[in-house]
Amino acid sequence: MKRIFPKLAAVAIVLAMCLGAPVVYANRPIMDPGPDNGHDKKKMEGEGGHKTIPPTPVCPVHITQPGNYDLGGPVGPCPSGVNGIDIEASNVTLHLNGFSINQSTPCTGDGIHVENQANPAAMLSEVHVLGPGMINDFFSGLMSKNAADSFVKQVMATCQTGFGHGFRIGSPGGRWKIQGNVFRNGTPQQSCAISLFTDDNDVVGNDLNDGICLVGSNNTIVNNTASGGDGGMEIGFGFSKDNEIHGNTTDNNIFFGISIDAGSTGNNITGNESSNNHPDMEDDNPNCDSNKWEGNHFNTASQTCIH
Repeated sequence: MKRIFPKLAAVAIVLAMCLGAPVVYANRPIMDPGPDNGHDKKKMEGEGGHKTIPPTPVCPVHITQPGNYDLGGPVGPCPSGVNGIDIEASNVTLHLNGFSINQSTPCTGDGIHVENQANPAAMLSEVHVLGPGMINDFFSGLMSKNAADSFVKQVMATCQTGFGHGFRIGSPGGRWKIQGNVFRNGTPQQSCAISLFTDDNDVVGNDLNDGICLVGSNNTIVNNTASGGDGGMEIGFGFSKDNEIHGNTTDNNIFFGISIDAGSTGNNITGNESSNNHPDMEDDNPNCDSNKWEGNHFNTASQTCIH
C-alpha cells in the first residue's frame, strides 16, 4: 500500500516590525513614532538587531520584513485553521528560544507558513527557523511554498489527535536543509513527517514516528529515523531520480520500510537499516532498473536486486 501525499492549508492577522515599519498587533496599527513621541511608542524590543515577538494569543504573527526575530513567549492557541506565524520575506531568521506555537483545534493550519502571500509568485530565500521549540497540533508544523536556500533545525512538531504532518517543502522551491528535527504523530496514519515536492534538499538526522515522502530529485536523505508509523520512506510518483538515501533507520512501520515507486530511477539506497516492516525494502521497477541498493541491513525485500 502506497502513501497518499495530501494537500496544503492557510489564513489571517498581523505582527511584524522593522525599524520604523508599521506593525499590526491585535488588529490595531502601531507605528514606531521615533524619539519625540515616547508615550505611545510600542515595538518589538531586542538587542543587536534582534526583534522580540512578545507572547500573544493573536494568530497569525506576520513577519513581512527581513531581520532576526526572537520568540519572547508562546504564540496561540490559534483559532481553527489559522496559521501560527507567517513568514513573508526573505532573509528572515526566527529563533523559537524554547517556546511553543500552539493550535486550539487539533491538526489544522500551519504552525509556520513560509510564502510571500502578497505576491505568491515571488521566490523567498534565506529563511531560517531555529529551535529548540515546539509546534503543537497544526496540520503542518512548517509549510513552505516558493522558498529556497533555507533551513529548519532542532524543532519539534506534534499532531497528537488528528491527521497531521511535520515539515512540508512545496513546489516551487528547493535547496532546503531539514536537520535535527522531531515529529510525533499520536497514531500511525497515511501522513508524512517530512514531505519534499522539490529538488536539491538535505534531510539529515531527524527523529520521526511517521514517514519521509519524497517527490523530487537530487535530494540527500541521511541518518534519519522514521519508525513506528504507517510507512518509513517513499521515493515516489515515478519521477524522483538521483537521490542519495544513506544510513537511515526505518523499523516497525505498518507497511514498507523503504519503497521506490515505478519510474523513479537512478537512486542510491545504501547502508540503511530496516526491520519488521511489510516489506522492509521494496522497489517497483523491474529488476530495480538503475536504482542501486547496496550494503543495506533488512529481513524482507520485494526483489533479489535489493542488497
